[in-house]
Amino acid sequence: MTPAGLSNIETPAAVDPAPEGQSCVSMLDSSHRTIDLIIGERKLRTFIPEIERLRLRCGQQDDFTTHPEYLIAINRLKDRRLTAVLIRHNNELEACIFFFEYCKFGIGLGSLRGGDHTGQSLVVGREEFRLQYIHLAVGALLKHWRIFGVSASVRASSDDCVHLMGPREKYRMFSGRSIEYTLPLETTYAAMLAGMGHRTRRSLAGKRQQLENSANVVFVPVLEPAQALEAMLMLQSKSLPYRSSRFYQARHRLLCQNPELFCMGMRLPDGTWLSILSGWRRNHITYIDLQLNDVRFKKESLSAVMRCFMLEHEIACKQELINFVGGTSVLLRRYCKPTEACTDIFLGRRCLRAMLFEKLAPRLKEGSFYELVKNGANNQTSEKAEQWRAEQ
Repeated sequence: MTPAGLSNIETPAAVDPAPEGQSCVSMLDSSHRTIDLIIGERKLRTFIPEIERLRLRCGQQDDFTTHPEYLIAINRLKDRRLTAVLIRHNNELEACIFFFEYCKFGIGLGSLRGGDHTGQSLVVGREEFRLQYIHLAVGALLKHWRIFGVSASVRASSDDCVHLMGPREKYRMFSGRSIEYTLPLETTYAAMLAGMGHRTRRSLAGKRQQLENSANVVFVPVLEPAQALEAMLMLQSKSLPYRSSRFYQARHRLLCQNPELFCMGMRLPDGTWLSILSGWRRNHITYIDLQLNDVRFKKESLSAVMRCFMLEHEIACKQELINFVGGTSVLLRRYCKPTEACTDIFLGRRCLRAMLFEKLAPRLKEGSFYELVKNGANNQTSEKAEQWRAEQ
């Protein structure tokens, strides 16, 4: 056991080069590397200064999805435990890969997940080697006696994943797909709507007009941190998925500590909050990573109405792009570009816990990640897979 709280694994980082023309994956050199496994928020905080220096060296200082404090905040859920894998080369931190472990009653289940639906919130390290860093991290995790399975969404083609990690089999599964999450903005709100199809305009502007006329809803473009926390707690029991108060309190701390973070909302004249939307702005790009909607108003399409208000406001603020962290609904995804490759992977090892998990997971939650990746290997347009990802 290391001071970090988990085993220190020494491993060669080299991977045999691919025959010419077979893969575009960049290869690490064969130098000796060590890997530290860090489990839990308290232990991870010890390494935050070192991780921040790594983000700066790799040009990821503007990527808030890899900021440790951000990852700690979004994983403040009762069924998750944050985990990090630190890869060192000549005693210098070379890469950091983030995961969370599924828990039950505070006990780790030995199944981990990395990255959101679009492969963000996953890797700090040189871009050309990130797929290899993920491979090394997963291999190190599976060497731990308690861990039997690791899933992740990575920004790479399934062919590259198969080449690097090995052929498909029962405990090595890959499901490739395409992702679109960046929406270019026009210079005016009218031009933005004009560039969309009739159905999209009806869902955005039409639903907004109906709700404004019928309920006199009020759009609040800026919520102070205290007001944002009040709104989030008001919507806590009325929105899906349900999150504990610890999650929203952690979000409140982020809003207080980071001036680039924002929160906007929509409410009724009596002060009842219907929807809130939160994210951050950097370099003329607006990042949206959280939206809460009152499920009692499902027919009013609160999500679309709120995004309509958001688009108008961000265009007025001279923003150029909307980055939907974790992806967006079909309504706006058809206008996002460019299209990138993404692969859902599941790597595991054969053991008694893995066999029990394979039997129980589909019963515990219909459409579990293990089940969806397994099915996705044969059907990459699984409707249930899309539904599962949207709920995470």
